[in-house]
Amino acid sequence: MLTPELRQRLANLPTALLADARVRLKLPESHLDPGIRPVVPFTAMTGTAVTVELEAVEDEASADLTPLLDAYQAQSRPGSVMVIQIPLSLHGHGIFGEGAASLARRHGFAGALIEGAVRDTPDLARMEFPAWSRTVAPGYIVGKSRVASAGRAVRVGGRSIHPGDAIAADNDGVVVIRPDEMEAVVARAEAIKEWERRVHRAVSDGADYQEVLRRAGPMP
Repeated sequence: MLTPELRQRLANLPTALLADARVRLKLPESHLDPGIRPVVPFTAMTGTAVTVELEAVEDEASADLTPLLDAYQAQSRPGSVMVIQIPLSLHGHGIFGEGAASLARRHGFAGALIEGAVRDTPDLARMEFPAWSRTVAPGYIVGKSRVASAGRAVRVGGRSIHPGDAIAADNDGVVVIRPDEMEAVVARAEAIKEWERRVHRAVSDGADYQEVLRRAGPMP
């Protein structure tokens, strides 16, 4: 479980160190593919995944996004990340924009992660609402899709994301962490961060390579 204390520790760590920590712990890599990018560069988010998958429909009468609205409104604790998988055929239509960001913020969401398109990007930047997506497109998705599942695993950026997984995102990309890995990954990333601090200090002091290694010690 991503407690407020653990979430703050996670927020203090760059995704690069989280990726390093997973390698040092011999855990499978879990960063999303580089096609998933922040809508506003150099923003960051951390939170717990709330998952929704959409599917395309053949006619407007079959379209229904009500379960997606329910997923926003069902959250009672702050710090969730809305994670939405959209079929490739609908990647020209934005599922997340100013209205969705306003709704998400009202219900305590920390951000959004979209396998598909967002829109209203000037408004998202003005609102400073963190969002990562595959692409940006102005198309109107209402009437073209329905919710295939909510609260089940989705596929985003080449990885499976389950409800309750921790999402950490910054300008380098997005890392997904399972609840049972959280403490170990965060603790190892913190240790690496401290090790890098010793390395950088030794380099700034003018130490040669051997002295840097002696002062910093082995990488955790």
